[in-house]
Amino acid sequence: MEAPNTNEIKQEENIDVYSQQVETKDLQQKESKCPCSEKQLLIIIIPVCIVVLFMVIFLPVYLKSKDDDDDNDENDNSIDEFTEYVESYKYATLTPKNGYDNIYINLGGISETANIHIELFKSTSTFVPKGTKIYFLTGNARVIKFMEQYSISTPVPCWFNVDTNGMLICENCGGDDFKEAKESLTEILDKIDEIKEAEKIDYKNIYLGGFSQGAIMTNYILLNSRYELGGYLPFSGYVFDHDFSSNQLITNLTSVQLSKLEARKNYHILATHSFADETVFYNLAAESYSVYCRNYTDFTLFSFGNIGHEFEKQPIFYNVRNWLKKSMGK
Repeated sequence: MEAPNTNEIKQEENIDVYSQQVETKDLQQKESKCPCSEKQLLIIIIPVCIVVLFMVIFLPVYLKSKDDDDDNDENDNSIDEFTEYVESYKYATLTPKNGYDNIYINLGGISETANIHIELFKSTSTFVPKGTKIYFLTGNARVIKFMEQYSISTPVPCWFNVDTNGMLICENCGGDDFKEAKESLTEILDKIDEIKEAEKIDYKNIYLGGFSQGAIMTNYILLNSRYELGGYLPFSGYVFDHDFSSNQLITNLTSVQLSKLEARKNYHILATHSFADETVFYNLAAESYSVYCRNYTDFTLFSFGNIGHEFEKQPIFYNVRNWLKKSMGK
């Protein structure tokens, strides 16, 4: 038998040692590539695990909630198909084709014809919930003293005259200062009774609102109504009654006025007004509501910014819609 070569054995041993050194060096290099200590790794890993755990638990809940919200938004934005009827500049209606269980009566402001807001009320921008028939009413055509200073002498729809100083009751138009307002009050109350009888619906399912002078008449009717309606929505108006004949605010109410308010303290009222309104000043509106409505159990004033004295651009229709839906039980 041939004896093993000593040189070959040494070479093999050297190769093994070298291989072990190379492996050790590679391992050290790999370990040296991670600059983080165990503590630092834990600081990174633990929050990541918490986030992952949170997503696993709550993401399905969030997605379901979002789907529900999307469904609700879709329902909120859905609108009726209407049958439109315009009888004259004073009278128009929108009747839902799929039926209705509530009535909303809209009182126009100065120079507003009955059909002026029809496209708004037919659109997704409207504040009126589905299943609501809409009546549009305006006042008689009159020459407005306030507009004569702008060389406008054409009669326009309004509920009462306005004098050259912008007073909302015309003190210099001859006769009883409140004659036209009282006549319009009776006319609107009669129309509400007529609608109630024609629709075979309860007064609680009738809602009354209006813009500008229509809002003032809404408040006037509230103070002198024969029956309690479902709700009152004056947009950009203020409150007067028989003794509130100018832009001078009354702070001390008579016993008759106080008894009226007490009898109506549970009425539902939502008013809106812009801080930037230069036609019916915000302070006058807010103060008049404070005098007349502070003891109402359900009165809300929605205030908003730089829109001015405008109706269709009011940014709070979504809030009004929710208020109406709640009042209507929808």
